[in-house]
Amino acid sequence: MTMNWAEEEMQTADLGDERLNVRVAKVLERLGAHPGSSIPAACRGWAETMAAYRFFDNEKATFETVLTPHRDATLQRMECCPVVLLVQDTTEFD
Repeated sequence: MTMNWAEEEMQTADLGDERLNVRVAKVLERLGAHPGSSIPAACRGWAETMAAYRFFDNEKATFETVLTPHRDATLQRMECCPVVLLVQDTTEFD
């Protein structure tokens, strides 16, 4: 079974509870697939939506604990590149 990008990046997630470590990958996969959508629109059904809200309501799910594995994976990918471009586009459509 192959892992998706969220599962792969979140392998090092340590939120102090294995269930939260699994949930963070699922939540990030859904939100990453639909970055402009609300949580209910990105999730697959009411149960998954409520699970996402419970995850974000958990005191162990802080900005740091959620972002650290992604930051670590990004830095690891950057190590093999002689040049890394950090491009930002602030274009908006209305």
